[in-house]
Amino acid sequence: MLRRLEPMAVGWGGLIAAIGLLVGAERSTVPRLIILAFSFAFGGFLAGIRAEDLRPLHGIAAAVAAYIFYSLFVIVGHVVALAGGPSAPEFMPGANRDWWIAAGVGAVAAFIGAGVAASWLRPQGEQRRRRAA
Repeated sequence: MLRRLEPMAVGWGGLIAAIGLLVGAERSTVPRLIILAFSFAFGGFLAGIRAEDLRPLHGIAAAVAAYIFYSLFVIVGHVVALAGGPSAPEFMPGANRDWWIAAGVGAVAAFIGAGVAASWLRPQGEQRRRRAA
């Protein structure tokens, strides 16, 4: 049985969640939290689906990867803004408290998404196999 984080699973889940961070960056607190909850849950779900083992841990790792991807997107956005392009999103939109709440909501949503993937992909028990046969 495989017992390590799979970078591909974490990367895909993190990329989906990071898109939610970008979409919600310029919004007020409540819409941003709703967007983050859905995107992180979907990212955690995709990380869990792609992973062979430790699915909830992959969901949390995807949430961390989302913030890493988001910070890279913000850096690129600032470079584009310096070159005369549109303004870049803030790295920590809103007050510090709002940012930490959003990070917590995202981590919990990613964990739940990966947990759903884990429950859907659980191998059948011995009794279920006998009934199906």
